[in-house]
Order: sequence, then structure tokens, then C-alpha cells
Amino acid sequence: MIITNTEHNEFTQYVRILARGRNASRDMSQEEAKHAMSLLLEGKALPEQLGAFFMLMRVKEESPEELAGFAEACTPLWKDLKADIIWPSYAGKRRQPLWYLLAMQLVKDAGYSILMHGSHSHTADRQYSADLCADFDIKVASGHQDAESLLEKDNIAYLPCDQLHPEFQTWLMTKHTLGLRSPMNTLLRLIAPKNSTGVQSVFHPNYGKVHQAACGLIGKEALIMKGEGGEFEINPERTTQCLFTNRDEVEKVAGIQSHFEGKETVPSKQALIDLWKSENNEYGLHATLRTTAVVLMLKEKSLSFELALDKAKVLWSKRNPLAFS
Repeated sequence: MIITNTEHNEFTQYVRILARGRNASRDMSQEEAKHAMSLLLEGKALPEQLGAFFMLMRVKEESPEELAGFAEACTPLWKDLKADIIWPSYAGKRRQPLWYLLAMQLVKDAGYSILMHGSHSHTADRQYSADLCADFDIKVASGHQDAESLLEKDNIAYLPCDQLHPEFQTWLMTKHTLGLRSPMNTLLRLIAPKNSTGVQSVFHPNYGKVHQAACGLIGKEALIMKGEGGEFEINPERTTQCLFTNRDEVEKVAGIQSHFEGKETVPSKQALIDLWKSENNEYGLHATLRTTAVVLMLKEKSLSFELALDKAKVLWSKRNPLAFS
């Protein structure tokens, strides 16, 4: 293909900022990043510019200011939606059942509303939240008004990311075209309605501090950790560092033991149902209760991990074992 269009557009400046070479390229300011993302959301960048921008950001990695600016540009997409906890779910899992879906049930039973948002399947051999929502009484919203109604009625709802913006799912899929994750894989874990509280999982612990700093810049209250498989879920076989924006100290949730014999090794809806009915999976129970506990700590700042875990165990004891089948 021969490109014959030689005109610059408004987005050109942001590709140039990132691509001027080792000595001249630089990070964008928060305002520049906000404007760049706004142009993308408005469809004011050429496909070539979008691909170049995503790859340049991937190579250099996002600064807290850039992430904050991107997130600010996305804030109006939520319109009037709000919930006690914003729960992004984009990674999918391939080695374990989605135990965090059971943790959500306990958090909801504690009286907190949860708005989960995520993507359709975009990577082979992974199971995604959207695949199981119907089995665990989490209804998929068809749009903002539907999500609002579901939250009012059920205290929980799932909103596909393409209902926030029609290009979000497409931009996630550029991973397959370009061969690398794009900034969208990071950004979609950060975006949230203004003045909201949310959980965020990162693939690498080093990204946690960047997310924490970005949250501080946009005023988002959050809990950030490296979750199992990239989803927000405690792995009871290892120590998990939990970064709270509303607590001074890093909370280190110690692993229970290095290996659980007989644990599940692939995603399984039935394993989730069986655990909910009969507590028949030691790894899954610990993952569920510990994930519930740290979310309770985010909402109830006076709780220590030990007290939050005790509260999670009480919620578990009061569940309806026959709720799912």
C-alpha cells in the first residue's frame, strides 16, 4: 500500500513527541495525554497513527502522568454510572477457575454494589468473566441505563467495554495484529467514574506503583495488586503485595503454603459451583476468602487483614449454598 496523504492532523504531534529519537523524545504531560486520548476517542487519528502510538507507548511504558491523562479523557464515557466498587476484568484465566467471581458474591452480600467491566474473549485458551456471568447471577448490561437498573435491582452488573466506547474491544484486539499488548490493556484497568473506588490487577508488580501514582493524580481510591493470571484474585500459594491509595503501608498478604495438592489446573465452572456448595476445594476457598478480605479492607479503612478475613469467613458461612447450579 502506498500512502499518498501528506497532510498532518492534530494527532501527529503526539506521535512526534514519542518518536523523535533517544535524546529528543519524551513523556507526554498529563494534559497532553488527555488530549491525545480524547482525539483517539473522537476518531481523529488515522489507523497508522493509532498503531504507531500504541507501539511507541508499549516500548517506552506509560508514566503515571500519561496514564492519568488517558483515564481523565475516558471519565465522561461513564456518564452517570456509579457503584461502590468498580471491578475491571480483562485478562481471563487459563490455569485456575475464576474464584474471584465467588468473592464478588461475598462482597455484594456485605452490602456493596459492584460494577464489573471487561472484554469479550480476545485470547485463545482463556476463560473470561463474560463467559460465566449468567451462571453466577451476574447480568450483562446492554448499555448504561440497563447497567444502572441492574445495579439498583441486583447490586451487581457486568458492562462490556464496547458499551463504554465502541472501539475499546477493537483496540484490545490490536495485540494480535501488532504482536504486543497496547496501552489499552493497562488503561482499561484504571478507568472509572469520577471519585470512585476500584480494584486493579497488574501483570507485573513493578507496574503497581505506576498505577498507584496515576490513581493519586486523578483522585481514584483503589487497591492494586498482582492478581492470579492477571485478574484481581489472591493466590494463596504466594505472598501478595496490596497497594492501597488510602493506606500508608503496603499490605503483604502472606501465602498459606507453597503448593496445594489436587488444586484445579484449568478454568472450570463446575469447580466454582462445587466449592460454593460444599467447601470441597482448599485452594479455591482460600483464594475466595482472601480476595474478599482485601476488598473489604479497601471499603472499610479500619479493618486489618485479620479482621477483614474474619468478616469474609462470616459472609461465607451465611451464603446460600444452593444459589448456583
